[in-house]
Amino acid sequence: MHNMGNLRDTLQKDNDSEESLISQFETTLTIRPTSNEIDELQDLSIDHTILHNNTINYTRDQSIVDITELEEEEIILEQIPKFKTKRRYSLQPKQAVRKSTSTSPVPKKSTSPNQEPDDSLYRPQHVDSKFEAILKPSVLIDQSLTRFTKAFSDFLNSNPHIQKESPRFVTENDKTLVILSPFSAEHAFGRRWVTKSYLSTIFERPQRLLASCIGVAAAVTMFPFFYKLSNSTKRGSVISSHVCKIHGKNWPKKLFELCLESHEKLNNDDIEVPEDWNTGDIYLTPKTINAIEGVLGTIETAMDSLYGSKNPQENHNLAFVVIRPPGHHSHACLPSGFCLLNNVQIGIQYAYEQYGVTHAAILDIDLHHGDGSQDICWERAGFQGDYGQDEEDEVDPKENPRDEYGKRFATYPKVGYFSLHDIKSYPTELGYATKENIKNASTCIMDHDLNIWNVHLQEWSNEEEFYKHYLTKYVAILNRANQFLNQAKKQYEHEYQTYLNNLSKYNKYLLKPYLYNQAIPKPTPPPPFKPLITISAGFDASEYENPQMQRHGINVPTSFYATITKDIVKLAKIHTNGKVVSFLEGGYSDGALSTGIFSHLIGLNNDEELLWNDTWGTEQVMRELVKGCKKNWLPYKKPQSDISVWANEVIKLGRSMMPNAILPANYVYEYQQPEPAPLNKMVKDIIGSSTAEVSSSPLKKDPEDERKIMRHTRSYYKKMASAQKQQLILEESSKQATPRY
Repeated sequence: MHNMGNLRDTLQKDNDSEESLISQFETTLTIRPTSNEIDELQDLSIDHTILHNNTINYTRDQSIVDITELEEEEIILEQIPKFKTKRRYSLQPKQAVRKSTSTSPVPKKSTSPNQEPDDSLYRPQHVDSKFEAILKPSVLIDQSLTRFTKAFSDFLNSNPHIQKESPRFVTENDKTLVILSPFSAEHAFGRRWVTKSYLSTIFERPQRLLASCIGVAAAVTMFPFFYKLSNSTKRGSVISSHVCKIHGKNWPKKLFELCLESHEKLNNDDIEVPEDWNTGDIYLTPKTINAIEGVLGTIETAMDSLYGSKNPQENHNLAFVVIRPPGHHSHACLPSGFCLLNNVQIGIQYAYEQYGVTHAAILDIDLHHGDGSQDICWERAGFQGDYGQDEEDEVDPKENPRDEYGKRFATYPKVGYFSLHDIKSYPTELGYATKENIKNASTCIMDHDLNIWNVHLQEWSNEEEFYKHYLTKYVAILNRANQFLNQAKKQYEHEYQTYLNNLSKYNKYLLKPYLYNQAIPKPTPPPPFKPLITISAGFDASEYENPQMQRHGINVPTSFYATITKDIVKLAKIHTNGKVVSFLEGGYSDGALSTGIFSHLIGLNNDEELLWNDTWGTEQVMRELVKGCKKNWLPYKKPQSDISVWANEVIKLGRSMMPNAILPANYVYEYQQPEPAPLNKMVKDIIGSSTAEVSSSPLKKDPEDERKIMRHTRSYYKKMASAQKQQLILEESSKQATPRY
């Protein structure tokens, strides 16, 4: 392994040092630096906040404090056994905090899977007016990607040879679509009273989005015309049918209620989540609502981009969704491990309801077992999930009743779950795991309407040894996904042939019904076979992940993400016409996210060859990229080497994508009361030297006639000034008339 300690010592001596870091590094084409002459006050993509401590702080690569400094109670609170003991604390919302914009409490799915999406079904609900100011999104959200568009244009203008020489696809839709969720940064830790040591253990944070954007930018600079970047500003609804089908009708509403209630609790310095939740993993604020709605909208946007156009040539095949909080630990009715809703399962359900996707394979490459995603697959197969929906949660339990053994018919879409993870990490943490959790994370079954296969990561000492494991063990999740989709297609062909046979009998019956003793019902065709491959793309297995998140020495080299992603794309070209949508899951250090997403996107493209270059995954590259994750990043003024020139451009592009994610390492959400707008000069002149307090409300009683209501116009202020003068005159005359003793 690399000697990270010596490198860190070198960096701390000289923040702008570059030559000591440089080893062999190759870019696809020579990159020339753009101008560093930037109006810093106007460009938020380069933040130059001056900190008193000028030493380098690579966020989360090394903890601010050692974990042993935490109190014993805090450590106990973070363990899984206590968390999953009281599942049904109360899923029933206390009151309808939000009202649907439609007449139906739960929107019904479309009758035709291929019809255009009905946006009215997914519109956010109206919230109580008292929360409007509290829920107002950050003014730093760049919805139109104006800053990135300018930064990317500057990059291309400084490198005209890239326009001519960089490879590109024939059609626009062959590009990989990268969809950002700017509202995701609204979800932030809000317990302002906690110690610095406790705050250092909060790994799921909005700053993850900045590191993710830098990873995206790294891929874009290498192949500028292989990717298309877009912002999803759509806000989904937690009571839409595809959410309620996965999570029931109660939990999504309860989640919203808890978010709204958190405002008062946090202001009172109280824990804002239920007592039986893992407070070390999950937190809420009112603005978590913005993040949840933004994530749902981004998921819908991703599926729309794959299937939304009636002309298949206009749809993308590959998409990467940059969202948070993650989702694969979330069960139907239980949040877990940073996850509130199960993003990938919701996306699959949306694709089924809107576009008729009948089968989906989830390939999970997060360090941790996606116990929530797997549990929901049991529910889809007709079994009761470990933390699944009870009858009171289900939208329509009578539609598909259970038999005497608790099994009901499996429903569409059929979903297979195939995971590569560390069996020693959460939720099967070595020393804390329950028997049930270990069994779940080791399940392998391809029958009984279930398609689940779990493979465990192994230790390795060099990449040659790692790829032996890859070829002999890890590809099993690809092989089983291939088996699932092959069998599903064969089953469809069999069902369709049976339908044709029954249809023939039905048509004969219509011609001569008198020859039959009883009527023959008209057969129903099976839904057309339409598969999709999804990726739960977690990067916390990276060799550059924080050791506190990756406590058992099990990881993967950076090249792994490009390799397995390229193999998944090949699998998709066999089964799904090349359609793959990847959802960001874990990854908690800046180094893991930036390099992991860089590698992942190099694999997630339509080029036939694996384009990853081994020099891109070195520790030196990682160290250069994570510099841009500091709030007070400064570009090299005169970069000399290839790696420093490239890193400068990558960081500029990455920081321009989501300016609202550029936050200090110790950022804590705190609601600030908006200050009233200052009075303009005209108003001040009219009021003169009066010391009377002026209300900021636009409506006020007429000073001369209290029965009338006036706005704060010029005439109102004139009347108010006149009334004040009259009052002063009366007071003076009263003083003169008062006899003195």
